[in-house]
This record gives sequence, C-alpha cells and structure tokens, in this order.
Amino acid sequence: MTLRTLRLLGIGAIACALALSMAPAVSAAQPAKKYPSLIVTQTSTQVRLAPGEKVRLQLSTNRTTGYSYIASGGCCTEGDLDVATISKGSYKAPSGDLVGAPGTTTWTVTAQRPGTTDIIVVTRPPGVQNTMQDEQIAQIHLIVSE
Repeated sequence: MTLRTLRLLGIGAIACALALSMAPAVSAAQPAKKYPSLIVTQTSTQVRLAPGEKVRLQLSTNRTTGYSYIASGGCCTEGDLDVATISKGSYKAPSGDLVGAPGTTTWTVTAQRPGTTDIIVVTRPPGVQNTMQDEQIAQIHLIVSE
C-alpha cells in the first residue's frame, strides 16, 4: 500500500485564499515508513486510500491574525463507523525572523474502513465561537477501498 501526503498551500491567512490541485491516484505498493508528498492545488480534490493508509494535509497558516483553521469530517459508514479519523492538527512556526510570516498547520487523515467521506478545512475569524462565519477553504473527497 502507498501512503500519501496532501500539501495544501495557503496564499494568505487574512485573505483566506487557497490554491489546490488534483493529483492522480497512485497504485498500491508495500507500506513505506515516510509519507510521499502529494501536492494539491484546487479547492476540491479526490483521494483514494486503503484502510490504514494516511494522508497529511498541510496548510500555510498565520496565528498572529487570530484566525483559526479547522479540519473535520471522516464520518460515516452505514453502520455509523468512521471512514477516516483526523488528527487535531499541529502548528509549526515559521523559521526566520520575519514578523507576521505564516507557519504551517498539519493534520493527518487516517483511513479506517471502506467507504466515502469528505474532509473539510475551514477558517474561522477571531473571537467567533460558532460556525456561522466559517469559510470553507478546501474539500477533499476521500474514497477508502480494500
């Protein structure tokens, strides 16, 4: 089986612009220790995985703006079981001394069982506690099959 990585490249945290592109599916092979890179540059794309495979989503984010970034989805099969799980996301600050430079937030999506689901990445303005003002910046249609 092949592990895949999606890198979502943000244009700017304040503008909430994101360029994404679809990458072709990769044929199954033996498990690898590292995730191969798969760069996505359209706001909507599709990824195929087998149970146990992982996709790493990376988004250029800037915490100094107050905006938060959330990845959600992964539910559900007919039996109400998760098709995939999504990590909470981890932020890595930018290297260098440039004030206001964006860092990177990374989420890991792990395929659990056969099915289809959508992974949605949204940005939320500072101080907002509800989802009414969330702006969708990416959608990944995940297909998990044996």
